[in-house]
Amino acid sequence: MPTLKFFHVIFVTLSVSGFFLRGVLRLSAPDMLDNRFARTVPHVNDTLLLVTGIALVAGYGWNPFHHPWLEAKLAALLVYIGLGSIALGRRGERSRRIRAAAWLAALAVFAYIVVVAIYKTPRIWLVF
Repeated sequence: MPTLKFFHVIFVTLSVSGFFLRGVLRLSAPDMLDNRFARTVPHVNDTLLLVTGIALVAGYGWNPFHHPWLEAKLAALLVYIGLGSIALGRRGERSRRIRAAAWLAALAVFAYIVVVAIYKTPRIWLVF
């Protein structure tokens, strides 16, 4: 399991780094995202992230409905995906201000997901 967790953390790091970079590019130089590499690599990485996450849940025998921290993490993941799609969606659909706000909100939700994963509690205000 430690090896699987190691790879999961690597994929998390690559995912958020790529999201950060794509957000910067979408706001400053959107044409740089119009290539096959920029459209494909994030999906491959996020698929590997999902597979390792499911394998960890299965390997540890966790049930999201019996572990509130995992349930909160999965719910926050859906919010992160929604905000990310607003932030990085096709050009012309939303204003730059809305994209920037969604991008920053998605990064905040990502930080919440990480804290929940580390401390195994959805109530992160109790941690600090």
